[in-house]
Amino acid sequence: MKIIQLLSFMLLFTACVEERETETAYTPVLMSRTDLETSIKVSSPRKINKAGKIYRAGNLLFINEKFEGVHVYNNASPSNPVALGFIDIPGNVDITIKGDIIYADNAVDLVSLRYENNTIKGLHRERNVFPEIVAPDMGSIPYDFTPDQRPANTVIVNWEKP
Repeated sequence: MKIIQLLSFMLLFTACVEERETETAYTPVLMSRTDLETSIKVSSPRKINKAGKIYRAGNLLFINEKFEGVHVYNNASPSNPVALGFIDIPGNVDITIKGDIIYADNAVDLVSLRYENNTIKGLHRERNVFPEIVAPDMGSIPYDFTPDQRPANTVIVNWEKP
């Protein structure tokens, strides 16, 4: 009988414990909606720092750089891949490729792109498909940066340690 009382007390106690959200130790990096929608471009190759998914399409390798974009390599010689360029896609966490179309998240938007001869062509943008990017420590957004408090028409594209 004492075990049942003890278990009942523990259940009652844990039901009364209030869970508190911890504010993140990171600061969001904001971008205006206008800048976000014109931010996708090809730039010079650069070092991979935070690699994500890797896709192969023909002789090309596409390597996601978390929150920044996609590295493009010519992989005709797998023992010696050649860096071709970097597709800047702020807020990018995930990509997939079907045929010759790259589908990527551009922060909260879904974009479809075509990459040819080291140029990029935006095909379509669906706005606000994804939730906002969460902080690496999974903490809550600081009050000043909640959607109602931060500057109008801004989107979180990354998080950085202050």
